[in-house]
Amino acid sequence: MTDMSGTASTADSRAAPALHERHKEWLAKRGIQSDTAEAAGLTTRKDDRGNWLVFPYRLDGRLVNRKYRLTSEKQHQMDKGGTLCLWNAECLRSPQVVKGASVIITEGEFDALIAMECGYHSVVSVPNGAPAERIDDPVNSNRYRFLWESKADLEGVKEFILATDGDGPGQVLAHDLAAILGPERCRFLEYPEGSKDLNEVFLAHGWQAVVKLIEAAKPFPVQGLHDFFDFPDQPPVKGMETGIDALTGKLEIVLGTLTVFTGYSNMGKSTVLNTMIAHCAAHDVPVCIASFETQTRPILLDGITKALIGCAPAEFYNHPQRREAYAHVNRMVKVISNSLDEDLEFSIDSFLDTARIAVIRDGCKVVILDPWNEIEHKRGRDETVTEYIGRALRRIKAFIRQYNVSFWIVAHPTKPIKGTNALPSLYDISDSAHWANKADYGLVYHRPDREVNEADLAVVKVRMGLPGEVSSVRVQFDYRTCRIGSL
Repeated sequence: MTDMSGTASTADSRAAPALHERHKEWLAKRGIQSDTAEAAGLTTRKDDRGNWLVFPYRLDGRLVNRKYRLTSEKQHQMDKGGTLCLWNAECLRSPQVVKGASVIITEGEFDALIAMECGYHSVVSVPNGAPAERIDDPVNSNRYRFLWESKADLEGVKEFILATDGDGPGQVLAHDLAAILGPERCRFLEYPEGSKDLNEVFLAHGWQAVVKLIEAAKPFPVQGLHDFFDFPDQPPVKGMETGIDALTGKLEIVLGTLTVFTGYSNMGKSTVLNTMIAHCAAHDVPVCIASFETQTRPILLDGITKALIGCAPAEFYNHPQRREAYAHVNRMVKVISNSLDEDLEFSIDSFLDTARIAVIRDGCKVVILDPWNEIEHKRGRDETVTEYIGRALRRIKAFIRQYNVSFWIVAHPTKPIKGTNALPSLYDISDSAHWANKADYGLVYHRPDREVNEADLAVVKVRMGLPGEVSSVRVQFDYRTCRIGSL
């Protein structure tokens, strides 16, 4: 094929040969009329191997390359030394595109011709089809250097419709083109079942189906940016009472939420947790609690078991239900602790990995980290404490979403100024405002006078859409039941 081995000519000084009748017939079988093909510059070239269908590639009015297709054997080649560029790139400078018309990008010239057959003229095709595999950096890849030939024109396009094939390589091509051109300017096609490109849609369903498909092109997905109907319908939020009567209607145990519980040390936060855990156990809701400050046995076990039975401390050890209650608490409550292994340290990641096992293996629906400051906090290099807490809480929120648990964190506030004892807020928790911002519920336990068995139990945050209300109630530790009760 000697007449095709040289470089492409830089101008069309002679009349282009017409399409061979067999090429007209071949194109017609694919839904492409000869006048559409000839208007796009297709011609026939003949050599000793047969008749070649020729696609001209032009830039700035000059012929810079040609693609030759031997239709009888499905072979193709391009001019040696020709410039690799978009086919029909000159349409990018048309008045319609300049005024904002969308530009369709196809995976091959035949799909581009189908779009033209259906009335679309702002159509280009990549010159070398779709790649088999994705690459990490398509923007700087040599694979797409052909786009640089039309860089300025492409930058002026308002919107692209990526009409690549619907198979794996076509999806890779669409992904790469969107990365290069900007996903905010790209739309993609969802082909009907049984068709993977415009040509197949045209042959199976007609030109109207192609037009409908192109006009219904969808915005290219952008991670984190959605329409309302991208989100699934959410089931009604159902909560469980905490077991503290004073909190009824004010705060509930809700799956999929983060509760931050704060209060100064040694004021009785553990008695609040014991009451809640006992209530969960009584209703066969498994709980996983990290016990880092409270001795697991006998203090934590006895505190929960007493609250489960609802008896006074003096009655507990001779209570007829004690052994059965111990066994039930042991079944319903799993404990994360390093007290049996002095070398064991829990980071936020290892803690969540352990909690995951409790959730999956033991069915735990409530996870309690008590307290936050007792796990090993490993900050990244140059990461501030506030940045670390934000990252850790995002990790916890992802865990909550994945496993649909109610997650409670006990976090201590900074020590009050000497001589003061005001109710702390979530913003008083050490090191970060993330505690207030990331929480779904905020709960504060505060005793104005440590010598008096009275406390404020304040719900300081309820995220919109969740059951409960911001409020404060007065409570006390009821020694008759070892539970938190109303005053």
